[in-house]
Amino acid sequence: MDAMQQQAMSQAEARRRDVELRRVEAALARLETDPDEFGTCSSCGEDIAEKRLRFDPAATRCITCAA
Repeated sequence: MDAMQQQAMSQAEARRRDVELRRVEAALARLETDPDEFGTCSSCGEDIAEKRLRFDPAATRCITCAA
């Protein structure tokens, strides 16, 4: 039973890493294709706060739209 739980936890961690890697790759692609659009909220079009981008450079929405 303990081995099954360890395996499930390991698989969940691998999925989280995969999701984070895709988010970072998408952010890098946005920077490459249109650097002027990086840091712009995908929902409302406003700028994403610099503090938020420092915390999460892969953020695609401002704090208001993310809430």
